[in-house]
Amino acid sequence: MDTAQKILDLIEPFVQEGKILPRTFDQIDNNIDDFVFLQNFDKLVACAGLKDCKEGGMGEIYALAVSKEAQNQGFSAKLLHEIMKKARIANFSKIFALSKHNAQWFLKQGFTQIKISELPKKRQALFDHQRNSLIFFKDVQ
Repeated sequence: MDTAQKILDLIEPFVQEGKILPRTFDQIDNNIDDFVFLQNFDKLVACAGLKDCKEGGMGEIYALAVSKEAQNQGFSAKLLHEIMKKARIANFSKIFALSKHNAQWFLKQGFTQIKISELPKKRQALFDHQRNSLIFFKDVQ
């Protein structure tokens, strides 16, 4: 099965719950280089995209998911480690994520909550005020 399809299948339950924004196969496939993912026994169990905001040396984490079967087994911390590695390679100075559901996890991982006004200007313009996500920020070290 195609990696993009595996990512879609992994995030689908979270899309259904409203925790992750829906994405098409083409959106995932065209941005496949954004993704880091973890496998367990050849099964995709965690993924996240990290895209370049092209402003302020910032990267945005999106479509972060750990399969329900793999939760509470340390995969989210391993996934964040891989995201940070990717961010360092890309020379990002900061990363951020928008989320409505995982505030405690982000804070526990050393993120701080920021305001919309602290996002890159282009990303501020795309902010969905109806969704009203919280914004979490972390320095890349």
